[in-house]
Amino acid sequence: MAILRMPLRVGEILSATVRRKLSATRVLISLKGHTLVAEPEHDVSPGDEINVQVLTIFPRIRLRMLPTPLPHGFRRQSPPLDLHT
Repeated sequence: MAILRMPLRVGEILSATVRRKLSATRVLISLKGHTLVAEPEHDVSPGDEINVQVLTIFPRIRLRMLPTPLPHGFRRQSPPLDLHT
């Protein structure tokens, strides 16, 4: 088994791109020049740019999807959702 060597820091906020859907619950994302299989907890589409925050890097990478900016004066009702890689 190859170990993914990716320079990540807990708390770091990054931009990722959804490359394609593999199934109803799995997608490929590009993050820091690497392609990862992810299981987002909310629907994303190929081409979506998502902002994520690094929650853990060991024993597996776990990211939290951050909310996209909303127009001034609007508030998001639900908290950010986790993205498991």
